[in-house]
This record gives sequence, C-alpha cells and structure tokens, in this order.
Amino acid sequence: MSYIIKSTSPFVSIKLTEIGRENLAKGQLNFSYWAIGDSEINYDREAIVDANPTDPSLSGSSKIMRPFDRQPDLKSFITTTAGGNLNAMNSSNINVVKAVVNNEATERGFFTGSSMTYATLTGNTYLKSYSTVSNNTITGGTVIYISSAATVDVNDFIRLKLTNDVATPSNPTENTVPLPNLWYKVQSTATTVNGTAITVDRTLPNLSGQTSSTSHVFVYRSGQVADSFGYETSTAYWDSGTLSFDAATNITCDDVKVWNMNNVWCDNLAGLTGLTTSKLYEDYTKFGSYDYLGAKNPYFEYLCSSSATQLATDCNGPGFSYADDVKKCISILHYTNNTISNLYGEFFFIDTVNNKNITITIPDIMYHRRNYGTSQGITMGMKFIASGATYLIGTSQVEYIDLVEDPTLVDDTPVVIGKVFPQLKMVVIEDEEIVAAMSYKSNRNWTLPALSAQLTSPTGGTTTGILDVNKTMYLTYALDNTSGSGLTPTLPCQYYIKVTNNSTTSKDVSFRIEDVDVLPYMQQKESLVYPGYGFYATNFKLVYQIVDNQNDRPNPASWKAYDFTSTAITQTVGGTINPYLLETQTPSQVGFTISSALNSGATTYDITLPLSMSPNSNSDILQFGDERFFYGNLETYIGATIYKTIFDIRVNSSQYNLTTNPTRSTQPSTNPATIRVSEVGIYDSNRNLVVIGKLSEPVQLTAGNTIMFELSLDF
Repeated sequence: MSYIIKSTSPFVSIKLTEIGRENLAKGQLNFSYWAIGDSEINYDREAIVDANPTDPSLSGSSKIMRPFDRQPDLKSFITTTAGGNLNAMNSSNINVVKAVVNNEATERGFFTGSSMTYATLTGNTYLKSYSTVSNNTITGGTVIYISSAATVDVNDFIRLKLTNDVATPSNPTENTVPLPNLWYKVQSTATTVNGTAITVDRTLPNLSGQTSSTSHVFVYRSGQVADSFGYETSTAYWDSGTLSFDAATNITCDDVKVWNMNNVWCDNLAGLTGLTTSKLYEDYTKFGSYDYLGAKNPYFEYLCSSSATQLATDCNGPGFSYADDVKKCISILHYTNNTISNLYGEFFFIDTVNNKNITITIPDIMYHRRNYGTSQGITMGMKFIASGATYLIGTSQVEYIDLVEDPTLVDDTPVVIGKVFPQLKMVVIEDEEIVAAMSYKSNRNWTLPALSAQLTSPTGGTTTGILDVNKTMYLTYALDNTSGSGLTPTLPCQYYIKVTNNSTTSKDVSFRIEDVDVLPYMQQKESLVYPGYGFYATNFKLVYQIVDNQNDRPNPASWKAYDFTSTAITQTVGGTINPYLLETQTPSQVGFTISSALNSGATTYDITLPLSMSPNSNSDILQFGDERFFYGNLETYIGATIYKTIFDIRVNSSQYNLTTNPTRSTQPSTNPATIRVSEVGIYDSNRNLVVIGKLSEPVQLTAGNTIMFELSLDF
C-alpha cells in the first residue's frame, strides 16, 4: 500500500497532510507557496535508463511512494537559478469549483416489490416470527393464541392481518388484497395447551363466526430502530467519551434496513376524557414521541394553535365549512442508527426532469383517494412523491419540497400530504388521516375522507338553531362497528372542519361526506357482490363541539356524538352501511343535519374505553406516538457537493534547471540526466507542507517546454 500502483496514464495522487488537517481544524488552513521536488529520483539510474531506452529489463520509470498522512517535507527541491525552494502562490494558481454528484440509494423498508405489488419481508433482519391463527379462535377480549413455535416477548408489536371466509389470500406475505392490518402491543405471554397465549393492549376483533379462514400474525421487535433492527450489524466505533478505537472487528459498514417513524401530537384526541380533576388517562404530553415536539414546532412550524382569520372562514363563502388549520399530529420519518457509513450522503438529490426523486410507499394502507370508485378498491397501498418547487420554512434557510400523491394512483389533481426536507434527509407526513392509518393504536389501516358542512335554517319546528351567532362548530365523524362481532371501534376521522355562524340568527348545520368515490375500500357486507375486502361499519356518528371563538381549540372531553345511522344509509335494520348512500350529496335525503332537538339527545363522545387509552397508572399500555419504525419503503437519490480546490502549477523547464538531489551531477560535461519531477508540495504562510501530490510517472523537464501540473483537492 506504500507505493503508487501504475496505471495506463499518469496521474497525481494528492493528500492533505497531518499539519494541513490540523490547520483546517483550527480554521487556519491557507495555501501560500508551492514547490516541486524529485526526492525519490536516483539520477544515476535515470542516466542509464535514458541511455538504453529500448531495454525492457531496466523496468521503466522509477517507483514513487504514495502520499502519506504524516508526510514529511520534500527531501530535494527543483529550483530556478534565482534560488529558494518555495515559490509564491498567486490568484492564477488556485481555482475553486463546485460539483454535485448523485447516486441511487438502496431502497429500504419492510417490503419488496414494485408497481404496487409488494410482499412483506420475512428475514430475521425485519421479522421476529410469524404465525397463523384460526379466525374462529379470535373471539374478542385481549387474548390471542398462536403457535408455540413462534417467538414472541412482552412489549413486542404484532401485526394482525385479518382474513375472512370470503377473502383468504393464499400467500400471507402479499400486500395486494385490501384487508384490515391491525397493530397491538404484547402485554404478557403464557404457554398453554392451545399454544402461546398472547395478551395484547386492547380488545381484539370478534371473528368467531368465521369458520374456514386463517389470519396471520407477524411479530416485530419493540424499542428504538437502532437497537431493534440494527443491533446485529451496527455499532459505534469509538468508546464512550473517548476517541480510542474498539477492536477492528467492530468497525462496520453494514446498514439498518428500515426507517424510523415518530408520530408527534400537540393536541388531545376528540373523546379523550378523564383528563381534568380525575386525571385517569394520559394526555398528549404523555404520548410517545413527545420529545420530538420541538421539531414539529418551532422547527418545522406546524403550529399547535389556530391562526384562522375571517378571510379563512370566507374562502368557501359565508356559512360554509373550512378546514381546521391546526395540524394536531405529524409523522416524522428519519434514518437514525449507529452505522458509521453516511448511507444517504449529504442530502436527498431530487431532479424530477430526469426522474430522480424520493418516493414513499405504504403498501398496507387503504387510501381513500385511490383511483377506484366507491367499494371498487381491489388493491391497497399508496405512493407519494416529492414534486414541485423548493420552498423555505418561514424566513429560515430550511428547504422543503411538497410531498404529493403519485398522480398515477389518483383521479384528481394530486394533493399535498407532507414535506420532504432534502438538506435534513427527512420526510414529514402532515396529513392527519395518513398518520392515523399508520398509527399502531387507531384500530384501522384505512383513511377516511373529510366532511363538508354549511349553515341551514333551523329545523324541527323551531326558530332556534343549534349554532348561535358568532359561535363556531367543529365537526368530524366516526364509522364504528357495534354489532358485537367483526371489527372493533376505530379512531374517528382526524380531518376536523369548522363552520362559523356569521349571520344574524342562530342556525342548524347540515353536513355530508365531502365528495363521492372517496370510500373505495368501504363495503356493505349484505351486498350480493361483497368481496370480503376492505372495511365496514354499522354506525355513522357525527362528532362535534361548539366553541365561543373561532380560534378556540376544542376541549377533548366536551365533544358530543349523535348517531345518524338509519335505514337511509343501511337499507336494512341492523345492517352495515351502504357507502354509496353514505356519500349522498343531499343531506336531507339521509337526515344529515344537526339541530337543537337532536343535540339534546347527543351523548358525550368517549374513546377511552373503546381504544383502551393508556391510564396514568399504567404507562406500559400502547399509546399514540409509541410508533418507532416506518412500516413502508423509502426510495431516493442521494447527493453530495464536492468543492474542488484546483492548484494550477506551471513550470518553465528552462527556468527550473537546478535540483538539490545529491544523485544528479552539477557538471554539464558529465551530461547529467534530465531533471524529473516526482512530487508537488503546497505550503501555508508559515512554510508548512499542508498538501502533497505524488506523480505516478515522474515528469521530465525537457528544455524549452512548459509543464502544467494540476492538483485537485476535494472538500
């Protein structure tokens, strides 16, 4: 490794010396002088080689050592008759150029595949164990029985992939057929005659009526990604508090195969009661990932309080609803691990013209804006890509590009669902419904569309409406199954809308699903063509709250719920909801108007028991924000900026005709060999050698020629 390996063309091997690196660390690195030398040339040998140019036994040109980190100064210098080893550097000798290089990064995540056909990776790197379970043994409660051969421990996460007697994919790892994929946290395990009994954090579905189908249980490690998915291959390469190296075998270039995900909340969920005097349950300050709140705001400027104005209210016209402008939660995707390699370079490289982009794929999500008609969704999964111009966060220098829906997977204009931060090598998903579907606690892997609402005249034979003048109503909804079998209650829609009464009299509020064909994965089980796909619900509940001022945030314990389920949307008493009817755009046809009369029959909306919210007395229960790994794939190109300092050294052979090398004769009568340059040194203002360049082939300074040496040093 000490000598330069010859190549077919001459080149200069260049290195910053130890003194140069020290000066760089001190902020004192400068380039003031240059010199050329022939320290490794034996001119007696060169004279013999020159006299026998066709003799191959003389081994060609002299071997030159590589430049070393602790490079000593040149031993012999080539100079002019004016004397002096060093030559002053001027502006013509130094140029700085900037170059951006890029490369495609390895796709990382839990899935393999393409074109929305993905399979779950099952290697030990990703999956702890896998098991099947007969659906008729999943009977509600919090205990599920799996094979004793499966490895599962307390605090592990399990993904329960539900099949049914109608839809039973033969390949458990496929993620094409749209089925519920629900996450749970293992609270305890026990060995029984029926296998391993796993107690989970909340109530399981009741599938006792399913007689011939088998669901799938995937077990994943808990804890931080760096510990749970990289512990076998990655390690820090220095001791704590020192720079002394561990054993050489601990230095690794292996990488963690998955991305981190932290879902950060700054607002309490609708229906999270028991937070005031009793303080029975954890509020958002005790949600997981609360320690990332500083990233949400102020760094990314996702505000936790309303900044709505009258102008915002009137965007759709007076009396119409508008979106809540507070992002209650975001999902931060980042690559945090212990590997020593900079696997994502200096930044994400995005060049949409040449199809170099960042793509986020979530194969197991049932996304409500997929390009399917109502109840027609046959393939789940969604992709999102960076698109558009580069913007800045506020007045900072933090750059971002919008993360939008893959236009090939939606029928409408793609909407923004998050931001890509190329400098930070991070992605933020700001769409609250996508965050909900990725949550381990929400009881659903499907997203829901928003509501749309407007003020109407009072109904029910009264002149008094539910919403007084200048009051504001928050609205969302819940689609639940209360039949006692099948799916369990889910997190309500996380798109909140608001309507403000700017009229002179009190009003009622009519509402509807915002559009048609936004429930592609919702099915009516009683349909003659029910495919067994997607999800279903027996109840449609409006969840709402009235506040005094437009900018007031809702109280989590003061939300009300009114059940608008009727045969107008189920067709039969006790049946599941027909999504075509639910999407009806005329509220009067399905009775979707909340009035003073109905308000008196509303109940307090409460999610603490249905979702088994974590009590203050037991923080081990799975909580929102406890997610740690991103259950999807990320593809990107990575970039790096190279700053090249180019030293342009021009040597007039007629002037540089002396050398301090003792092997070359100074007597012209002896016909000494032509002077050869084997090295170029760059010196700082204190005449310290800070850059050394070694030539793979010594260059002869033939009289009458000007030789140009170009040294390129990357930073």
